Amino acid sequence: MAQRVTIQDLADQLGLSKFSVSRALSGKPGVGDATRSRVLRAAHALGYRLNPELSHPAGQILFVRQEIDLVSSEMWLNVQHGAESEAERLGYRIVPRQARYLRDADLEPAVVGLILAVPRVNEVTDLAARVGLPTVLATYTEPESRFDHVVCADWEAGVAVGRMLAGLGHRQVAFVHGSTVPTGRTERLRGFRDGMLETHGARVDDIVFDEVLGFGHAFRNHLRQGAAPTALFCAHDGIAVNAMSELMRLGVSVPDDISVVGFSDFAVATQISPRLTSVRVPHVEIGASMVRLIADRLASPEGSARPPIRVGLTAEIVRRESTGPARAPHWADRFAGLIEPA
Repeated sequence: MAQRVTIQDLADQLGLSKFSVSRALSGKPGVGDATRSRVLRAAHALGYRLNPELSHPAGQILFVRQEIDLVSSEMWLNVQHGAESEAERLGYRIVPRQARYLRDADLEPAVVGLILAVPRVNEVTDLAARVGLPTVLATYTEPESRFDHVVCADWEAGVAVGRMLAGLGHRQVAFVHGSTVPTGRTERLRGFRDGMLETHGARVDDIVFDEVLGFGHAFRNHLRQGAAPTALFCAHDGIAVNAMSELMRLGVSVPDDISVVGFSDFAVATQISPRLTSVRVPHVEIGASMVRLIADRLASPEGSARPPIRVGLTAEIVRRESTGPARAPHWADRFAGLIEPA
């Protein structure tokens, strides 16, 4: 059995007096914030058993967020829930912070790690690099980045959707999105193509729509180019719901004329008719996994020197009524004279 870490062990490790370490752990005055921070981080890293009766703060992991739209809010709330549950189990505490208000000076001594739950990580990673705390991103990192990340296995999910639709007889399909700037969407499209093109004669198009003009305008232009898709894979459920509404307005039936697949499996997927087939992403487990990565790096002095870790969690397709067997797209003939110029 491993020997229990003592206050004297911490003092020897840090080159401090036992008195200073004791006061830092108890939250008493007499030590500076920088020293208190060093002591608390070393205590967590070495596995020192903090006395719950003392007034020291629990090791805090900042959950750094940005302002998010309604479509993304459900995702980030689920990720945060997973992080909070796992942090409580491991003896840490999740503290939400808004990225735009975060400064180096705001990092209290009890902060032991950072979770960057932001779509544009470059705005925050400079700060994370300066403070040198274990940091995990909930989005893809830049190549050769020194930070860990936990994401959905987007390419794999795209392959699975492609194979499912090909198995239903679909050969002409499209990926619908507003932007492929987020790496996850690019990976989904790449996987979707790979999965569909395993079947001879399959064709995968790319429908990019402007948020102002909307999906309907882009869809008409797509038809104008001679395409007649029998299935759409949408970058997320919000886009899928928008597409289904517009198709209904145009008199195109889902799934009789076109099958529609979403991504994320938000609550709205079961609140529309027909209910949306979607890719269920394990957002809660993504949050929990990020906390475990931070805890693992804090568990030993060697943790910070380990190579960056990339984790991709497997999603699953939830089949509902918005997908069905492919049928000849005779409906497209109705729009021959109604298609708007590009």
